Amino acid sequence: MSEPDDLFVRLGRGEIVGLPRLAWEALCPRFEELLRRDTDVAGLILVVRGPSGIAAVEEPSRELRVVRPLASEAAAQAFIDKRLAQYDRMWDGCGFRIDYYR
Repeated sequence: MSEPDDLFVRLGRGEIVGLPRLAWEALCPRFEELLRRDTDVAGLILVVRGPSGIAAVEEPSRELRVVRPLASEAAAQAFIDKRLAQYDRMWDGCGFRIDYYR
């Protein structure tokens, strides 16, 4: 099974898949980008549609991408909202507030 096929099968099974950045960059043309959101603290979150459905792609580090299957675009928006709330709570008590809606 080729690398793209393996990714699509794993996502179809509901697995969260970690990929090296370069592997994701080679595979990303096989996905349609639906939404791009800069978290201002942890890189971008992309919402994409591919052969196995909707997924979110996060950047936990410079060299790693995590692809997470999601049930729908509404589930993707809920995931992004949850992530942004988590990042916002990271700053609780320090007086710093991130303006995500600038």
